[in-house]
Amino acid sequence: MDVGLIGIGRMGEVLARRLAGHVQLWLLDRDRSRAQRLANELNVSVAGSLAEVAKLGIVILSVPDREVISCIKDFNQMQQPLVVINVATNVAQRVLNETAAAHIKCIGVKLVGHANEIALGMEPVIIVNERPPELVETAVELFRLVGHVTVGRADLVSSINITAAEAALSAAVQIEENLHLQGITDELIIKSAIRQVAAGILKAYANNDLGPFARDVVQALKAKIKQ
Repeated sequence: MDVGLIGIGRMGEVLARRLAGHVQLWLLDRDRSRAQRLANELNVSVAGSLAEVAKLGIVILSVPDREVISCIKDFNQMQQPLVVINVATNVAQRVLNETAAAHIKCIGVKLVGHANEIALGMEPVIIVNERPPELVETAVELFRLVGHVTVGRADLVSSINITAAEAALSAAVQIEENLHLQGITDELIIKSAIRQVAAGILKAYANNDLGPFARDVVQALKAKIKQ
């Protein structure tokens, strides 16, 4: 399978590393030197233009939200039949459908995961949008190489990720402020409390691996929420 990957940022690089060796992968990025370095490392190819990528038949867009529509509009002008897989979290399937011309077929594939964590070996949950049904099998086949795939309403990932991000950042800010109130201002200590203690406990909670003290804290918090 020939696949183009547009955008070699943090998530794009993660996708490239997981797909390389399983598909005939072509990379395209505004920073051609960055794409070339990664291509050399992974032994994949670099495309010279959107038109060259479009000829492959399948393209994954791993670009910022604002650039997704721009890319699709460029593909519209090429009259080249193309399957576009969008991984940008905040671009809805409805927007893809409304933007794409008749010869461009789009499907959303959204990752519940953080690029840095995936790069370290974590397996993300990936929701392949249930429509259009004729693209689901192709998207599932590709993204099984990246993580655990399920089919459903991919647009829910935006709400999932926002909820998780807001809660995590709120906790990080609160830890920082509370430590400052206790007279603890050493940045190394504060960052370690957030990076290791807080993040470690969150992972232990997700893995059902909390110690006795943390389990007691969880019970107290749940009781408080129910009040």
